[in-house]
Amino acid sequence: MLADLLTAVRLLTVVPLGRVEGGRALRFFPLVGWMYGGLWLGIAWVAREAGLADGLGALLAGTIAVVASGMLSGLMHWDGLADCADGVGVRGDAARRLEVMRSSTIGAFGVTAIVFVALLQTVAFAVVLGSDAWWGLAAAPVLGRAGATLAAGLREPARRDGLGARYSARMSVPELLVATVPVLPLLGWRPESHTALAMATALGLLLAFVVPVPFVRRFGGITGDVLGATIILTETAVLVAAAVIGGPL
Repeated sequence: MLADLLTAVRLLTVVPLGRVEGGRALRFFPLVGWMYGGLWLGIAWVAREAGLADGLGALLAGTIAVVASGMLSGLMHWDGLADCADGVGVRGDAARRLEVMRSSTIGAFGVTAIVFVALLQTVAFAVVLGSDAWWGLAAAPVLGRAGATLAAGLREPARRDGLGARYSARMSVPELLVATVPVLPLLGWRPESHTALAMATALGLLLAFVVPVPFVRRFGGITGDVLGATIILTETAVLVAAAVIGGPL
């Protein structure tokens, strides 16, 4: 179990914990999401104390948060988003799409996806910073990585090699429920936020099922890039939901 946890940390962050390779790291992805949630909450607290909770200051804080999160992951999730966008955009069969995704270059679809999603995250963070919806800063990263667990635990890999094939494993319903236990601490947020948090959590879990669908149809299964794209897109959707739902302080 410890080997699985440390492997999950190594896979989803640049933190080099442990050397033993765990075969069931997938179940700990949501737990690793709390590292990102803690990072975002910390940046938000510093920004609030520094008087950067509104206007251009909030946008600056949002930019720093998105960059810091990307650096913590080694930009791996963003690379997955870009590769998936290129794979969806290119013409051809699944083999051709997978070939494009494995290329070291990024095309117009990938660049566009990164720019649009990064802008969404930055602005949404800025809005949440000036509201009472700080729960979104914790919920978005945790639910995003829960999305990767559900995607890999419910679908077959697109090819026999690569990160998707290496760590994906069919999970039973009880196993999936246990894997999403790290989501439960979110319910300990302020009681007045429970309704909004429940709505955003339901949205995040729904997206965790839905987001991989177009990729699986086009690529023939799950890849490491699809897991990265699922994390970013689910995370963004929950963060945007928090920005829309949350009211002013």
